Amino acid sequence: MINFLKTLVIAFLAGFIILSQAYAQKSTTEWKVSSPDQGLQINLELNNGSLSYKVQNKNNEVVRQSKLGVETTTDKFTGGLSFVNELTRKINEIYTLPVGKYHVYHATANQASITFANSDKNKITIDLRAYNDGVAFRYRFPDSAKNYTLVKELTEFAIPEATAWMQPYDKDPSYENVFKNGIPAGTAAKDSSGWAFPVLFHTKDQWLFISESNTTADNAAMHLQQNAANGVYKMAFPLAAEGLGQGSAYPVAKTPFATAWRLIIAGESAGTVVQSNLVNHLAQPNAIGNISWVEPGRSSWSWWSDHASSRNITTMKRFVDLAAKMKWEYSLIDANWNIPTAGGSIEDLVKYAKQKNVKLTLWYNSGGPHNNVGEQPRDVMFNPDTRRQELKKIHNWGVRAIKVDFFQSDKQNIMKLYTDILKDAAKEEIMVIFHGSTMPRGWARTYPNLLSMESVRGAENYGWSNDFAMDAAELNTIYVFTRNVAGSMDYTPVTFSDYKCCPHTTTNTHELALSVMFESGMMHFADSDSSYLSQDNVVKAFLSSVPNTWDDTRYIQGEPGKEAIIARRKGKNWYIAGINGESTAKTWTISLPFLYNKDVFRGTLFTDGNTPRTIAHREIVQEKDSKVTVGIMPKGGFVLELKPQ
Repeated sequence: MINFLKTLVIAFLAGFIILSQAYAQKSTTEWKVSSPDQGLQINLELNNGSLSYKVQNKNNEVVRQSKLGVETTTDKFTGGLSFVNELTRKINEIYTLPVGKYHVYHATANQASITFANSDKNKITIDLRAYNDGVAFRYRFPDSAKNYTLVKELTEFAIPEATAWMQPYDKDPSYENVFKNGIPAGTAAKDSSGWAFPVLFHTKDQWLFISESNTTADNAAMHLQQNAANGVYKMAFPLAAEGLGQGSAYPVAKTPFATAWRLIIAGESAGTVVQSNLVNHLAQPNAIGNISWVEPGRSSWSWWSDHASSRNITTMKRFVDLAAKMKWEYSLIDANWNIPTAGGSIEDLVKYAKQKNVKLTLWYNSGGPHNNVGEQPRDVMFNPDTRRQELKKIHNWGVRAIKVDFFQSDKQNIMKLYTDILKDAAKEEIMVIFHGSTMPRGWARTYPNLLSMESVRGAENYGWSNDFAMDAAELNTIYVFTRNVAGSMDYTPVTFSDYKCCPHTTTNTHELALSVMFESGMMHFADSDSSYLSQDNVVKAFLSSVPNTWDDTRYIQGEPGKEAIIARRKGKNWYIAGINGESTAKTWTISLPFLYNKDVFRGTLFTDGNTPRTIAHREIVQEKDSKVTVGIMPKGGFVLELKPQ
């Protein structure tokens, strides 16, 4: 009898253990991270060994349940995972940047880092963060001394029914394709290249902006796959053909390391997106030390109006003169400056610019074997030793900035090239603008000598694309809510002149407004010297004084593809700009609640004149509670400059 009871107890316990194990395998565990104001929440779920997440904002669905997981050549973190531990912390950072929408940045968030192990006991950590204006997550590999090649990422963004603004990706990624305006979420890209970051969605009650930040030399820059059935977007590695096939599409790194942050800005107003600093907040802090020598500014630029100008020193002196007359700090010397054909040498131009108190930016081709563009100087920035020698030489000349072009790849080897250029330039106290480049991924915080990046279908397209000229007004409004949210944008604005092939359809006041509407740490004014110097004295005075770095940025109203009105502050002065993206005239009545309570502001209001090519202006007095009514032409605009009295 005793033996029978023992057998029965053992059988019962064995059965209980089996049932408990089965229950544990089927059970779902969830971790929640909320924003400091408790509005946004990102939930991570482990269900039968697989990971997923969702995002809510005040109980409104932002991102539906979406898969997570990665695979390497040696390990899978896509199933069979078990919980190891969780660590939480609060983020409270205050930092300053020389460029951007603000000068002082305050980042507050809650973070949870949840570690899991796969069946081989190798670990992966999911870092989750929730800010008041967005959430972010990344994969981190905490084990030591393992060499991982990432070959698959399961990450999804399952978007509720929404309208989307998205840009097709391509095999030579310079992020200059045309944004699709207001397409249904889930629309497939035109081909297998997929969709580029950033992407913008508007659901019935939320605005969502999705992108990346803190893409280091351990990573490739990612984008989205072609198909998104039911609004489910999936991550994609760079294309094999990028950079003429140079470099691997799959990043290789030694543990411990982390992927870039995948970020989602979310809010009930489009202003949450426009005003957000999430891309900067998620990036590593300043890695180059003292930055007192970093001086953003405005620049003349000859190439837009005269492609051959950079070989002619006499012509370049005219554009140095333009910068001096307009009180702009810089002049850009574009491609092929190293082979001048007339007027002297580049050294002569450097000396001339010094006499005029104008600082020079020199253009370089980034190639290397990853591009076959013949513009010179090339091969200088690609080779580390040659690059350092060149940077030291031009530092001794007194050159303050370089513009590096034609990267044509988002692979890991090119991410390393970007960051190596930034680090080497910083050692010589040289600032950097990237052209023909990937989109901003937080580097302006890590390397504050980065002033701007192109990655936009900008004003240079007036030289060859009538389609661009026809669509420019619409695209300009879209950029306010998409590309420029990610970081400084080298659009090269304020072009009044027309190319014979591609005349403007925007008004001159629309063009003037872009000097405030678009943010760039180096603002290249693209038109000719004769065009700027022939403008009305009041317009010239505005272009001479308009800042390109800001202490505050406010969204007033707008919708991508239709219109945009924003305000920026420098010191106590406010600059309010509006652009019309549509072919119908409009009247805007604008409130300015951010003006100081007791101050009276005086300034100048620039509006569309009697024709699209004329700019009207009048003096204006403005108080906090008063409103401004402005009539806007089709594809027109306005600018209001206000100073407290």
